Amino acid sequence: MPTPTLTKIEIVPFEGYVGTSPRRELRSIGSLSYPWKGRCNPSSERAEVAATGWVAGHGLLRDPDTAARFRSVGVGRLAAMAYPDASPKLLELIAQVMAWIFIQDDVYDTAPAKEQRPERLESMFERYLTVLRTGIVKSGEEPSVQALADLARRLSEIGSASWYLHFTETMRRFWMDGVVVETYYRARELSPDPASYMAMRAQTVGVYVCLDLLELTLGEELSNEVRHDPILRRITWLTSRIIAYVNDVFSYDKERRVGDVNNYLHVMQRCEPMSLAAVVDHTIRVHDRELEQLDKLGGTVRDHGPQMSKLVERYIDGCRAWMAGSLDWQRISSRYASGRALLDDDQRMARSG
Repeated sequence: MPTPTLTKIEIVPFEGYVGTSPRRELRSIGSLSYPWKGRCNPSSERAEVAATGWVAGHGLLRDPDTAARFRSVGVGRLAAMAYPDASPKLLELIAQVMAWIFIQDDVYDTAPAKEQRPERLESMFERYLTVLRTGIVKSGEEPSVQALADLARRLSEIGSASWYLHFTETMRRFWMDGVVVETYYRARELSPDPASYMAMRAQTVGVYVCLDLLELTLGEELSNEVRHDPILRRITWLTSRIIAYVNDVFSYDKERRVGDVNNYLHVMQRCEPMSLAAVVDHTIRVHDRELEQLDKLGGTVRDHGPQMSKLVERYIDGCRAWMAGSLDWQRISSRYASGRALLDDDQRMARSG
């Protein structure tokens, strides 16, 4: 069978801001938007309460700093904005999965330099994968492992064996192809080139994991044939990248304050001498260009039969909901308050200069 021809994704070069372009109005974070409206699940508060109770009950809020960082997320609100049509019970579970990921992600990001070793993380992630694959937890395991086992049991009961196998593989890529590589750069204080960074960032942003969870909200799972459709895979890839650009804009200040090199704005500034306002402008333009590409792909997924094709349409609508929901959430979450303030101030200075 011949390989389908993919729609070409245009590589957006840096357009040059140092004496090479006429002065123009720079785009600010206020320019970020989507041509569809975001919606919020009415079970937002219920999901927040459920997630908070679950992480506390599993002993994941091990110190005041961890608890404060978790409260700043507003994970129930994020889940509600990203999955507006999920049932209340399923939204609770999704919020708990996201809570576990956020807490663990902050552990990786804030660990002392001596613990920022890829081989150490690989060993830990192999333990996590064993839990996901077998459901077996050794006596006396740490709270994060026991909490993961609880999630694994409940997810495997809701999804089919095929879906759960796919989900486990997605988690493997998130950890091994994303977090481990990210830690390599962070530990050595090295900035990757933009292409290498985005290949890694498409995994670490966690969108692939969240889109697997999206399938559970549809009432029917995608077939393996549809999941591997080259156009649909490109749509999920673009969705992940688009959300990553936005997150890196809002999280720039948070990551630079702790010296984290893993941020698209920082990576671009290491490649080209430009102001913060200019690199925000560039990032938003790249974001918008890839959004245009995604929009063109929406109607080109090949026909997989009436029922499955309708499901694909709903899945793509779910990708759009994730984009709009995550943007709306980052505009209000206290997790990114300092980033919003920094970028707004910098934009005002750029306009007055």
